[in-house]
Amino acid sequence: MTPDEMRNRFHDLGKQREAIMVKVKPFQDERDKVRAQRDAFDAQLRTMHAKIKAESAGLYDIDMERGALARALNGKTGTAS
Repeated sequence: MTPDEMRNRFHDLGKQREAIMVKVKPFQDERDKVRAQRDAFDAQLRTMHAKIKAESAGLYDIDMERGALARALNGKTGTAS
């Protein structure tokens, strides 16, 4: 290929590339909107998780104590008289 042919090919490929990018742009825009929604949902989930974690902070200690009591009672944990 001569330098002029290479330049022409370079510019032809640039036009082909641009035509493809024009077709792809709407899909990229839609993807970006979905990502933004996902990020907003992720932020909501993180907030909810933090609230659940804060409200359930004492569960571990309660469960450990209940387990120790159940073992001490040999599993007989029926209603106290």
